[in-house]
Amino acid sequence: MGMPKQAFFKGITKWKNFLIVFIVPIILLPIVFHFETKPARCAYGVIVIGTYWVLEVMPLAVTSLLPVVLFPMLGVMPVQKICQSYFKDTLMLFLGSLVVAVAVEKWDLHRRIALRALTLVGPQPRWLMLGIMFPCWFLSMWMSNTATTAMMVPILNAILKQIKEARETGPNAKTNSFKLNPENKRMLETSFTNNENIEDNALQEKGANGDTNTMEMQTLTKKDVVEIEEEDGPIKSEDKEFIQLAKTFSLCVAFSANIGGVATLTGTPPNIVFKGIAEDEFKIYGMDSGITFANWLVIGLPLSIVCFIFLWGWMQFYFDGKKCFPCVERGEEGSYDNVKKFLHTEYLSLGSMTFAEKMVLGDFVLLAVLWITRNPQFVPGWGALFPTKYITDSVPAILMAVVLFILPSQPPGFLRNQQLNCTKATSQGCRCCGRNLEEDEAISNDEVVVELDKAKKDEYVPLLNWRIVHEKLAWGVILLMGGGFALADACKASGLSNTIAESLSFLSGIPPWVSVLILTIIVAAITNITSNAATTTIFVPIVFHLAIQLGVHPLFFMIPITLSASFAFLLPVGTPPNAIVFSTGYLTIKDMVFGGAVVNIVTVLIMNLCFNAYISPFLGLSVFPEELRKQIDNGTLPVNGTLLLVNQTLNAGYTIVP
Repeated sequence: MGMPKQAFFKGITKWKNFLIVFIVPIILLPIVFHFETKPARCAYGVIVIGTYWVLEVMPLAVTSLLPVVLFPMLGVMPVQKICQSYFKDTLMLFLGSLVVAVAVEKWDLHRRIALRALTLVGPQPRWLMLGIMFPCWFLSMWMSNTATTAMMVPILNAILKQIKEARETGPNAKTNSFKLNPENKRMLETSFTNNENIEDNALQEKGANGDTNTMEMQTLTKKDVVEIEEEDGPIKSEDKEFIQLAKTFSLCVAFSANIGGVATLTGTPPNIVFKGIAEDEFKIYGMDSGITFANWLVIGLPLSIVCFIFLWGWMQFYFDGKKCFPCVERGEEGSYDNVKKFLHTEYLSLGSMTFAEKMVLGDFVLLAVLWITRNPQFVPGWGALFPTKYITDSVPAILMAVVLFILPSQPPGFLRNQQLNCTKATSQGCRCCGRNLEEDEAISNDEVVVELDKAKKDEYVPLLNWRIVHEKLAWGVILLMGGGFALADACKASGLSNTIAESLSFLSGIPPWVSVLILTIIVAAITNITSNAATTTIFVPIVFHLAIQLGVHPLFFMIPITLSASFAFLLPVGTPPNAIVFSTGYLTIKDMVFGGAVVNIVTVLIMNLCFNAYISPFLGLSVFPEELRKQIDNGTLPVNGTLLLVNQTLNAGYTIVP
């Protein structure tokens, strides 16, 4: 009788996602029938969607479409207004930045940057950590941190392979002549080609069947993993050190990518979600949020730098304990010397920058300049040449994205030089003429010559085509953010955000900076088990209305909440970069929790210190907005609920500076 029960419960476990989809809405139905108010109906939809997000019963992108079904049927919002939430100005900004990132990835510009950074550092572990972390940190400011992590994984594997082989040769490793292992070369050549699918799979891991998707990612990357299985019997100290080094390098990749995303407005989904919600919320009161790419760079970059420096120090301690301190003498480190030669050889194999790489780099730099100079605040920017509110950061983003479909990937025939006679013909193409053959079908050596001859002809090949963008762009993330905006709009239209904010009015007796500290710790904990974009979507509208009721500048609550939503370092499900490095096989859950717990706690504390030290004074958040004060005095503030608490707080001259 025991076996049938075991089989029954095993079957239930396998079908749990299917059952949850139907059971959760039924269990929550009393919310709708008992309260019979619009906020209650909206709360029902939010809890159902939030439960699906947290339990990952469906892919996140699919769950993000449910607002189109639930909220019109619940009488919360008309479907026309719900659908408008899926393609706002902020999403166009994100779309443009993603297209530029696709071009960087297609022409391997990110690989060149990463290898160049690694060749500039020493071969010792602490400097290799810096060489691994810096390109991840920098690139994740401008492109998807998922794509950045997927790009760095094969480089990481090759480095670890070299270290392991060098250590196995014993004390004479330093004197051995360097030879590039064919397997390592294949690893770097094939991994960059195949890993373009890792980003989509990493996004899928946040969807249905988290365990299944993790296994799929392991299948994709397992062939490139350096074997670190322990042999029978006592483990030598060098083996332990290598295993710890592999774990540390893996955490460096994911954590630095997560930290880099907070530096720019387009670096991570929570920032984009915050921008969209802030614009909508302030617009209701006839105001502008004042958040631009330029002033967010001033906010996020110093914070990101401080967190990056701390992360580098903590990762050294995580790997080496007290030996990481300069005053402690270390043993022989000759086993790392060959890594420097290996990385230098790989960088030289890239050759000089191709015409296509230069064009993409120029487009990338020009986009950053246009973002920064549109409205730098301290002087009029080029956006002042146009009518007010006609130009936002999405305009240059889409402009430079469109330009990539126009600019050629190789110069016209009459402008080419002798480099077109390059003999670097491989099955993957010729780097000098910019021709990329690796996306074509497998061809023979004779066909390679024919293709290279064609490349020498005066043919127009743009930097990007729609097929590449269609395959590589993270469409699921755009749907996720659109669903988040729809959720926020529903909460605002139904009055649910105000209702929740009123229930938190007890915070009026606590200094605002203490309230921010408490809220950021809560958000940082929640974002480790659910989507950071979804967490931002739920909390930002609530704290906006809470801030108004407490007489505090709304951005004083909104910005720290947004930043803390990106600090997910504990679990693989926290962010796609975490999932990617976990799938390589170097890490266990225990490793991530131990390594990430300190990072999570300290980065939240650093963020709160930086926010009160320079972010709040820079944006002038210690003063309640005069426009809102006038609306309160005139009794025209469009808030559901009483204005008594706000008036009492403001009349008392409440200061929010700690």
